[in-house]
Amino acid sequence: MVVNNFMKRTISGLLFVLILTACIFLNPFCFYVLFFIINFIGILEFANITQLIGIRINRPMCLLCGSLLFSAGFLHNYAGRGEGYLLAFLATFLLSICELYRKDSHAFQNLAFSIYALFYISLPFTLLIYIPYMCSGHWQPTIIFFPFLLVWLNDTFAYLFGITLGKHKLFPRISPKKSWEGAIGGGVATLLAGTLLTPYLEGITFPHTTIISCIVVVFGIFGDLVESMFKRSIEIKDSGNIMPGHGGVLDRMDSLLFALPAIFVYLAFVTNS
Repeated sequence: MVVNNFMKRTISGLLFVLILTACIFLNPFCFYVLFFIINFIGILEFANITQLIGIRINRPMCLLCGSLLFSAGFLHNYAGRGEGYLLAFLATFLLSICELYRKDSHAFQNLAFSIYALFYISLPFTLLIYIPYMCSGHWQPTIIFFPFLLVWLNDTFAYLFGITLGKHKLFPRISPKKSWEGAIGGGVATLLAGTLLTPYLEGITFPHTTIISCIVVVFGIFGDLVESMFKRSIEIKDSGNIMPGHGGVLDRMDSLLFALPAIFVYLAFVTNS
């Protein structure tokens, strides 16, 4: 049974990595379609888990707002058209108006969680589209792929260092299995990888890759812990079951959902200075 679970986890993880890598490097539209789907599923997972505590997010409207926001970011960068943001902005107001007609006693909570879903899930994926344009002014698959690779390396080496050397708990109240030794080992490996990858990243110099690697390590850990906090407060193991052995989209993207906005803010400061 343990072997079967390990094989399921390994195969589904490899398939996810291969599909994501292929869609990033093949074509910008392949990237758009894949992350449109990931964003869509992520919002559905968020709606499902909040429903367990009596929150009824307006799924159609929340999905519409999230899809419009992500699509607006893609059109703005790839085609130079920013009108999509006006539609996304209008849709968030329609979200509030629609709540009037749902006759739900938790209308305020429903709206609050709906808006948070957009900030937590759709906004980071939208900001991801801007990152290569901030570095070099054009679409760059390597820049898009860079944060994902760093997160995967950080998770992998944190796990390896954790199971071999882990003795001091990082945050036992939220995630009892994580250790300081794992976090430090994963962080060092990630920083080293970021340094070695610098020559392959157009528009990013060594100091920037080092800081971005640090951002991924620190904010990635907090992203993982925050999602664990959500699940622990609702008493569930995974956000979904779309990936056997790994859980849902939010389980696989939790680190990036916090790291991407931080990378965007850092690049916004350094590229405008």
